[in-house]
Amino acid sequence: MPPVEAYIKKKFAEYYEAFSWRIEGPAEIEKREFGFILFKEKIMVRHRSFKNVEVLRSFIKTVVPSDAYYSSAYYLRPEEDMKGKGWLGAELIFDIDADHIDTPCKEEHDYWMCIKCGRSGMGLAPEACPKCGEGKIQGETWICRSCLERAKEETLKLVRFLMEDFGFDANDVSVYFTGHRGYHVHINAKEILDLGSEERKEIIDYVMGNGIDLSLIEQGGRHGWGKRVALAMEEFNSSQGALRRGRGVKKKAKFVKAFVKEKSVNIDAVVTMDLHRLIRLPETLNSKTGLRVVKVELSKLREFDPFSEALAVTNGEEEIRVIKAPKFSLGGREFGPYEEGRVVHLPMAAALFLMCKGKAEPVEERVRKLV
Repeated sequence: MPPVEAYIKKKFAEYYEAFSWRIEGPAEIEKREFGFILFKEKIMVRHRSFKNVEVLRSFIKTVVPSDAYYSSAYYLRPEEDMKGKGWLGAELIFDIDADHIDTPCKEEHDYWMCIKCGRSGMGLAPEACPKCGEGKIQGETWICRSCLERAKEETLKLVRFLMEDFGFDANDVSVYFTGHRGYHVHINAKEILDLGSEERKEIIDYVMGNGIDLSLIEQGGRHGWGKRVALAMEEFNSSQGALRRGRGVKKKAKFVKAFVKEKSVNIDAVVTMDLHRLIRLPETLNSKTGLRVVKVELSKLREFDPFSEALAVTNGEEEIRVIKAPKFSLGGREFGPYEEGRVVHLPMAAALFLMCKGKAEPVEERVRKLV
């Protein structure tokens, strides 16, 4: 195992030894499939099941995975292969990731390169290379306060849709910070467990504003998109004398289209449609950052600060050699930017973050003690 990975695994092991009690198993844990990515092999070990949360915690303390997941689905035989599991239903899962949101901060810290021709640039990676047209794009992403705030805004919009338009109760809706670049929203209500992929796709289209007949919702309504647009149009008309006099139809249509785009939610549709999806296990660590997967109460979501409230390691310091890193915030402090080769002494949480991002390594003397 490479020295940096050995160091990260050691820190993860220390966390699980001290805080595995935080891990709460999902509802009906005995009907869930679990999956783990291992440090050494970097492979996903799937089709594991646990009869209770104590056995799960013991397994994680012993194995120390780099990442831990459980199925959104319920199964009769979760340890069997996919054909033999016996699907019983699945939670409704939404994934909101800053990777899929075009934020201005990406121009400062995200980088992409075409594997074929070498063309590169800053910002959101294109689907195809603008030079050669190939779709083989290698990207390098970062997280900052701005992009996670945008992901939170999308999450808040989604929660509003789910509760106001679909009528889910607050007890049915759970929100989790993923430990990296976004949030997962879970709906665990009996009404949705049997929904198939196509039915879930209809929910996706609704919250994303896909396929909406603008001519219909422009007429207003008491519920959903119609109500939202009607309220917005009242405000718009009050400031547009031309519309009150029957003119400006094109301007009105343009406003409605822009309004739907603004109020719709940017989610990863593939995750929601997947009836067998493995999702991150709360209170385990994300190997891309060293941060915790944290449940966020709905009443506290707006104020939630992942850079302070999702820290796993809060004690100690470490001397590391940086491999060039953008600036970042953690634990109420600002760090960086750092040039390649710089040796710095950082709080353990910040040092672990940079190592997990592949941007630093412990100084050699300390590494030798671990391998």
